[in-house]
Amino acid sequence: MSKINKEIIFLLLSILVITAGLFTETAVNTQTPYPDSQVGGLLIQFKDGVSESEVKAILQNYNMTRNYRMEYDTNTTGEIYYIMVDKDNWDIRDEINKAMKEEKKDWIVSSPAHVIREGDYYVFTVSEQAAWDKKFLSILNKYDIGVKKFTWCEIRFLYDNGPLTHWIPEEDAIRIKNELEKNEDIFTVQLSYIYSN
Repeated sequence: MSKINKEIIFLLLSILVITAGLFTETAVNTQTPYPDSQVGGLLIQFKDGVSESEVKAILQNYNMTRNYRMEYDTNTTGEIYYIMVDKDNWDIRDEINKAMKEEKKDWIVSSPAHVIREGDYYVFTVSEQAAWDKKFLSILNKYDIGVKKFTWCEIRFLYDNGPLTHWIPEEDAIRIKNELEKNEDIFTVQLSYIYSN
């Protein structure tokens, strides 16, 4: 077979494969990664000093879509303490970073997930070690910044009359999360999923 015949056969086979590929239906998963997941609760991170009665009053202003049980001041995340630093105050951040290197201590939890933008301030999660460290506290004192404590509240959805469900659909949970995070006393809301097989 000549070289030209081989090239023509190769070209025809390539066209045939491409055409078959265009007309063959491929299976594509258009669902969410966990199609049977529901939200069984919320973990809400409040600012320092928000009382239990204030939390209850705040939650009453939102349509939670289902009865729930609220536990006040729970912390299962390890994020206990924080500081608020003016977004333009690089002096304190530089001084803390320098001291952390010198002291070989991790005072600030620095991953982006732990830094919250709150208006003109950044909220930095502080390690428990830092909350009691004299050198760290002296740096904060110099800039008139105090260590504060997150108030965590856990919401668990309850069984309702009718079908035995203790969850809400994810889209409702996301709506509630977005509405709650607009409240000035709340930093973040985390969704607690229930996965079914």
